[in-house]
Amino acid sequence: MPDAQKMSPLVQRWVTGVLVALPVLAFIAFGPPWSWWFLVTLFATFGLREMHGLLFPEGVPAKYKYLSTLVGLLLPLAASLAGGTGLNVALALALFSALFLMLATSPLRSEDIACISLLCLGWLYVPYLLSFALLIGTAPAGRIWIVFVLVVIIAGDSGAYHTGLHCGRRKLYELVSPKKTIEGAIGGFASSVIAGTLFGLILLPTSTFASLIVFSSIVAVTGQIGDLFESMIKRNCGKKDSGSLLPGHGGVLDRLDSMLFAFPVLWALLNAVGLDR
Repeated sequence: MPDAQKMSPLVQRWVTGVLVALPVLAFIAFGPPWSWWFLVTLFATFGLREMHGLLFPEGVPAKYKYLSTLVGLLLPLAASLAGGTGLNVALALALFSALFLMLATSPLRSEDIACISLLCLGWLYVPYLLSFALLIGTAPAGRIWIVFVLVVIIAGDSGAYHTGLHCGRRKLYELVSPKKTIEGAIGGFASSVIAGTLFGLILLPTSTFASLIVFSSIVAVTGQIGDLFESMIKRNCGKKDSGSLLPGHGGVLDRLDSMLFAFPVLWALLNAVGLDR
């Protein structure tokens, strides 16, 4: 990757985005199904690690550290092999394992209850929600629907950034995210709907114009809510970014935040209208 320190923040943002987006799109468009699992697992692993860094400033207690890493690997694998049922069973097993570990080692240590609660938040927020991308991938035109989410979210992020930068005046939710503006949110929403609808008209010809607008709108709003949710977590943990792996963007979670909410919502929409069959 080019020397990030010599670039402006905007250039960093674009260069990093392109260098990450191109291989991801190649995996989704041309890779075999196992490569999707690899991609989701890779992002889930880095994302969960950043979540641990936010929730456990002094580090995850040693006896739970390996269990949590294993859960981050297990949930995408279960979704890939056994669908939604497998994903939910794996999540239940993760909770049972954490409670059994506490029962066997420190049954009366109240701090472990708080630790397990935070671990469960991390498991639900990162590998569980991200695994819905794998569930979408099993639907007819699943590859295209996954790219649809990426198009809607990326267009929304770009639209919100530039609209907010040039036209932003009124704060959207200053307590949680001081830089976000109402104008930026509107610009991001409009960009998402336009991009998602145009993409769908070209590559999802069985979907109607009205349904594409509805789907794009719901995914766009969900994505912005997901962005605010991650901002809330970071503010509570006293952090500006979840990490520094992606120059110009922050950490992996800073790029996944909108998609973590968007994938389950799109999966629910596809189920509701029968497009998953």
